[in-house]
This record gives sequence, C-alpha cells and structure tokens, in this order.
Amino acid sequence: MAEKEIQFRKKRELGDIITDSFEFLKQEYNPVSKLVFTYVFPFVLIYGILQVYVQMRVMVNIDFTDQETMLANIGPIYMNVFLSSLFGLFVQSLLPGTYYSYIEIYVKKGKGNFELSEITPLLFSNGLLALGANLVLFIAVMLGVIMCILPGLYIANTLSIVVIILIFEKKRLGDALTRSWNLVNSQWWNTLLINLLGLLIVGAVSFVISIPSMLAGIGSNIFSLQETATTEYPDWYWVLIGTATIVSTIFYVIPYTFLAFQYFNLDERTKISQPPVQHLQD
Repeated sequence: MAEKEIQFRKKRELGDIITDSFEFLKQEYNPVSKLVFTYVFPFVLIYGILQVYVQMRVMVNIDFTDQETMLANIGPIYMNVFLSSLFGLFVQSLLPGTYYSYIEIYVKKGKGNFELSEITPLLFSNGLLALGANLVLFIAVMLGVIMCILPGLYIANTLSIVVIILIFEKKRLGDALTRSWNLVNSQWWNTLLINLLGLLIVGAVSFVISIPSMLAGIGSNIFSLQETATTEYPDWYWVLIGTATIVSTIFYVIPYTFLAFQYFNLDERTKISQPPVQHLQD
C-alpha cells in the first residue's frame, strides 16, 4: 500500500497527534535516520562517552565514608558535570535543529519532492536557533525550579515549542517566546500530557537498556568487601551506561515529533478562532 503524505498543518485531537507522529516516523524512518546519523550521531556518541567518563570520575573520587576527601574532590567533579551538561544542551539543540529542518522542507515541498542535500544549508542556522532558545529556556526553567518546582514545570511546558517556532516562523527570540506562551496556553494541559508522554517513552527506553547495569551495580555493592563508592565495575557495565545515554538521546525525536504536530495543531486552532477581517467600504 502506497504511503500518503502527512499534512502537518491540520487541527488535531490529542490521540491524532500521537498516532500521526508515529505514522510520520514510520514513513520517514529511512531519510530521517540517514540525516540524524550523518550530522548528529557523532556528537551523541561523544556525549555518551563523556557521560561515562563523568560517572567514572564520580565513583572513583567520591568516597562518602571519608567526608574530608569527598569535599576536597567535589569541586572538580562539579566542573565535569557542568561541562557535560553544557555539551548535552548542545546535543539536544543540534538534534531538534536537524530534525525540524527535515520537517520544514517536508512541509514546504511535500513528501518525496526533495533531496537531503537541500536540508544541509539549513542545519547550521537552525541548530544555532535551537541552541540559543534552549539556553534561554534552561535558565528560565532553572530559575523557576529555584523558586519552586511548579513554576519551573509551568515555564518548561509553556515554552516547549519555542524551537520549532523559531525555525518555522523565523521570529526573533523574544517574539518566539511570546508566541509559544500564547499558543501553549490555549491548550496547556494537552501540551503537558504530550510532553510527559514523550519523556516517559524516552525514560522507559533508557530504563530497559539500563536494567543489566543497575543489577550489576546493586550486586557489586552488596557483595563488595569494601563499603566505599570505589567499587570497580566490569567494562560491559560502562558500555551499557553509554549505550543507554546514546539511545535515549536519539529517541528524543519522538517527543520532538509530538511537539511539531502540537505546534501546527495550535497554530491552526488559533487561525480558526480568529474572525475574518472586515474591510470597510467608503
């Protein structure tokens, strides 16, 4: 059966957003995979290695039974975690920047009417837009979390479509933040459910991959003769930790797809709700 082109610019209910998202990923799996693995995966691989390195440094240098040594080593550890988080932010900007570039051309030209080479010129500018938006969003969410968890959750959800607005509407950052605020607040709870479902899927994938490593960690701590945090784990444990990071990062294309369909859904609903302009006759 021939695959049909999926129309993004369409009003959808919550269930339709989920089903159409998976249908789009199913149909466009090959070109999207080729694009992501060419331009994004090398950085995701570095990010996975970096995460393993940071965790190994934490386990080797932090001994909770020796408070003095722990306090002496915690500064460099914090710096490693901070740098790893910054690189993770870069990766989580490069991925949607690349993926939304594909959707942008798909929406403009239609299914099968373009080559991947047409997307390449968009990657740098869209990735940069995503990075700037994510930096502002990260700061805003952190400030909200510091005030209380709920403000952070509210800000994260309300501004969750800023990146796609920047890419599709080419607005300035301030205008994109306002636009996201207005659109999401028209269906705030639906957007929250979409975000939570996407995160649950990514978390479930990461959890399943991490089960053997978690069991290894529990077993090592139970049977270790030393009651310290310096237990040595087998190499395959660290391979699984890195694999879980890499796979879960790539799987973020699922919540990004949810948000893309939600953005167009909200945009279409806003257009429908606006009354036509009446032109006065002389």
